[in-house]
Amino acid sequence: MADICLRNARIWTGVAAAPWAEAALVRRGRFEAVGSASGIDAPRGIETIDAGGRLVVPGMIDGHAHLLGTGAAMRSVDLKRTADAGEAVRRVAARVAASPGGSWIRGAGWDQNDWPGARFPHRRDLDAVAPDQPVYLVHTSGHCSWVNRAALRAANITRETAAPRGGAIDVDDDGEPTGILRDAASKLVTDVAPNPDQGERIGALRDAIAHAHSLGVTGAHAMDVGRGELQALYALRDSGALPLRVRAFLSASRLDEWVARGQATGDGDDMLRTGGVKFFADGALGSLTAWMYEPYDGATGTGFPLQPVDELEAQVRRSLEHGLAPAIHAIGDRANHEVLDLLERTRDMAPALRRRVEHAQLLRDDDVPRFAALSVAASMQPIHATQDMAKVDRSWGARGAGAYVFASLLRSGATLAFGSDTPVETMDPVAGIHAAVTRRNAAGAPPGGWRAEQRITVEAALRAYTSGCADVAGDGLAGRIAPGCYGDFVVLSEDLFALDDPMRMLEARVELTVVAGEIVFAAAPFARG
Repeated sequence: MADICLRNARIWTGVAAAPWAEAALVRRGRFEAVGSASGIDAPRGIETIDAGGRLVVPGMIDGHAHLLGTGAAMRSVDLKRTADAGEAVRRVAARVAASPGGSWIRGAGWDQNDWPGARFPHRRDLDAVAPDQPVYLVHTSGHCSWVNRAALRAANITRETAAPRGGAIDVDDDGEPTGILRDAASKLVTDVAPNPDQGERIGALRDAIAHAHSLGVTGAHAMDVGRGELQALYALRDSGALPLRVRAFLSASRLDEWVARGQATGDGDDMLRTGGVKFFADGALGSLTAWMYEPYDGATGTGFPLQPVDELEAQVRRSLEHGLAPAIHAIGDRANHEVLDLLERTRDMAPALRRRVEHAQLLRDDDVPRFAALSVAASMQPIHATQDMAKVDRSWGARGAGAYVFASLLRSGATLAFGSDTPVETMDPVAGIHAAVTRRNAAGAPPGGWRAEQRITVEAALRAYTSGCADVAGDGLAGRIAPGCYGDFVVLSEDLFALDDPMRMLEARVELTVVAGEIVFAAAPFARG
């Protein structure tokens, strides 16, 4: 923690009663004073930062991040923005050539929806460049994997292998596995792949945290945290090397372990705290495993639940009984409806624990007002809207009017908590704000905005990235620039509120990121005194 005085700034405080200020003073890691330039007196010897009239906002919070996965993806084969399966294979081949024989090749970010014909790839494509080394490539959604024959062999997956519950193993016309494993079936391979050690986990987390700071992210709700990631986070915190406020939502696969350890929501300190438990109701749109009422357009399947609803409910009840708040992944309209029903049946259990639905991607009209009525937060990722709009139009058709309904949820009184789902999409909150405000992609398409009736204001989007995330985690000291709150703030190169063209938001860059009064990222030297 440090002391710092911020001057010559256009500060959006996130406080409704006093939304704008010109200067702020941070003492011992918290805001001590916020107000006019003449109203802030910095004690002698305190460092002063001149913001040069730039926009300053509260430290932004990623409400749905996979921190360890982000760091690991930064160290694996990057398959995002590949034009076709051939380009993805060439990137894998380059990593194979630079890797020791027999080592596993990992990659992430491929998406068949971006390739000609939107067809899923085949293991043969990978076998040609990696006949002996196991290759494991995660779909951009995180709900599907593409593997080669060596990986199938390592996991003992054959034409006789039955898919585990909540998963599917794609097979070709001859009944042989194609190398596409959906949802729980991917675990057959990850269970036999070598796990990173503690040093590798800590290194990956450090990479992810540095990346977050460069994007103005000062806090993250880390999702689906397992034992190894939690231990690495504790190690960083205990050594004073965790400059990111992490709220850990623990993996439901280890619910018994968390309960036995007495882990509960709110445990921890300002930097690392237990948020709750992350559950899964269904899969994802990109892998066609999101649970729907009606079949996907042009297909016969409706996706599937990852476990029976009664079993999910039993787990959620156990979580609530032991003081752990539930955060439930739901993508499809059927999954969201079933989850809201479940949360309604359990609404009287531990009412102080905040419930949240992760993604809330496709909602029927009747389910929109239930979020506010049940005090359930909608934890959403606006960047998904502009990245997935073509997939929605292709796979959900007219039902897509209920996809990413930010404005409808806000009008109904629901709390929005925005995030990125990194490494599925970029962690950059400015890109997310742009998506929520314009409903256009980086190329400006479509010109009027996709499903433009769901656009929201800059202020509403910023609030969802700051106080919205803080409040759903019971973290009232975060997400605002106000006396007593954490001394976390970000200086941006562009004033998001004053741009003549909202597309110019994508030009905004983070100039400075401060956590508890400490500068953790600076794009260039600032005038200091």
